[in-house]
Amino acid sequence: VTGTCFAEVGIDVTCIDVNVKKIEDLRQGVLPIYEPGLEEMVLRNVEKGRLHFSTDLASAIKGCDAAFIAVGTPPGEDGSADLKYVLGVAREIGQHMDEYLVVVTKSTVPVGTA
Repeated sequence: VTGTCFAEVGIDVTCIDVNVKKIEDLRQGVLPIYEPGLEEMVLRNVEKGRLHFSTDLASAIKGCDAAFIAVGTPPGEDGSADLKYVLGVAREIGQHMDEYLVVVTKSTVPVGTA
């Protein structure tokens, strides 16, 4: 949803996911969630070339100005947020970035995580 809204205002966006099926579906215009008006916005921005979907973070991160981490934070065994997905994506971004990059944590994380 966030990536689509950024594309709607003219920003070039690539949404990354490790789930190949989800990315293939998104490329075909099949959305995994429902939000009123979202499908039309996705299709419009894909058609305009501003919204892309990929599983390849390494190549998508090249030349980016900002990367938003928006992954799940399921509860851990003790009820606290399980940060393994957030930290995993942050690590992967760090391994592939080769110039200044703003990294934003959009996931639900405890204060102080950044």
